[in-house]
Amino acid sequence: MKDITSQKAFEKTYQLPYLLGVFLSLNAVSDACLMVDGANCVMVKADLIAGNHDLFSTLLSESGRHRIICTMWTPVNPPKNPEKKLGAMLNSVAGSGQFGAVLLTGLPYCWLAGMDYDGVARAVSSKAPVAAIPAKSMDSDWLEGYDLTLEALARAIPERKPGKRAKNKVALVGYMFDRNESDHAANLKELTRLLRISGLDVVSIWPSGGTVAELARVSEASLIVSLPYGRKAAKTLARKYGCELLETGLPMGLKGTSSWLAAVRRAAGLPGALPREILVEEREAARTIAPALRALLHKKLMFAGDPYLYSAFASFAAELCATLPLVFLDSSRRPLGAGAAEGSVLFAPSTEDAKAARKALSRYQAPNLAVVNSFALTEGFADGLPFVEFGFPSYGHHCLLDEPYFGFSGARALASRMLNSLQTRSKASSSGADRSA
Repeated sequence: MKDITSQKAFEKTYQLPYLLGVFLSLNAVSDACLMVDGANCVMVKADLIAGNHDLFSTLLSESGRHRIICTMWTPVNPPKNPEKKLGAMLNSVAGSGQFGAVLLTGLPYCWLAGMDYDGVARAVSSKAPVAAIPAKSMDSDWLEGYDLTLEALARAIPERKPGKRAKNKVALVGYMFDRNESDHAANLKELTRLLRISGLDVVSIWPSGGTVAELARVSEASLIVSLPYGRKAAKTLARKYGCELLETGLPMGLKGTSSWLAAVRRAAGLPGALPREILVEEREAARTIAPALRALLHKKLMFAGDPYLYSAFASFAAELCATLPLVFLDSSRRPLGAGAAEGSVLFAPSTEDAKAARKALSRYQAPNLAVVNSFALTEGFADGLPFVEFGFPSYGHHCLLDEPYFGFSGARALASRMLNSLQTRSKASSSGADRSA
């Protein structure tokens, strides 16, 4: 694998900002509120989610009762005794009865002025728990923002002393629930169903679009399954409630799903191999996908999105006998999973570097299909290619019906989308040739 990261200063790069990840995590917890210490310029990032990517987002309200609140402190008009004023605002919001938890963060110029957000949050005495998210928007990316927001919620939820916990009760922590549409609803339904067949009971998923009270059910779990988007949160919860902890990748594709289920069963202490029903479902999914291989076999794919989704997708692409010669990742550099394919991998490339990398591919490596998010499309990375819009953000593809991409059902659905995109291009090309003749 050739790993290329842009080193030029002050370029427009394919890296999503820290606060966007914070807002995504907030969007996934229906009754959480975020107070941002600083000017309301950050509200533009909410527009990248609400209504555009997520048709059912509740971050913003038509009546003005948004779940993101700004203090409006700027360097031009700093308040006197800012920590006292901030504490009073937090007490008011947390005591309003509207929210299950209130989170606090700040813009860099406020943090550099010496604001103690952890101290301010701890001093609040109110019905709703309050916790601070580190003000790291200058030096961290969106994946860090997502994880640290979940970690703040993990610290905020109240301590519980559950009774005896059954070993088959598990919680999934660190799921990327980037919108309240039916792709994610279907993913969670599929994973919960497969785990139930495997003898496991899912008591909580962090996050899943529900309330803070629903997140608190994590205390019933004996095992926390740490998914890549919430490693810090999973560790905090495992320590807090004395749970076993298992770090995994994402359950995508046929082998990827079966291996994931087997690993969770082992960690939960369940004996024996996977139930026969799981193996039957895997074979049935493979039988369904098999006819699509005539179109997908030996295809070259371009991927653009986050590194965790890429690692899982690369393994699935190998099952489809496809390769990934070119990959653009929208984050700072991170270790890639064992399933990552050989090829050129660019972390946070500039637009120019990304286009140059594609142009440098040989004729035999030129992509036939792009599996990319919306920002890769608007930056022109996939110009001229048939594409599947996938991951965050997805502005042109919404899901009003179940459309998973995890588990066995997800393998069928994603293979179907790739097949249809290729077939549409093929038919369009044939039609153009007929007209020219």
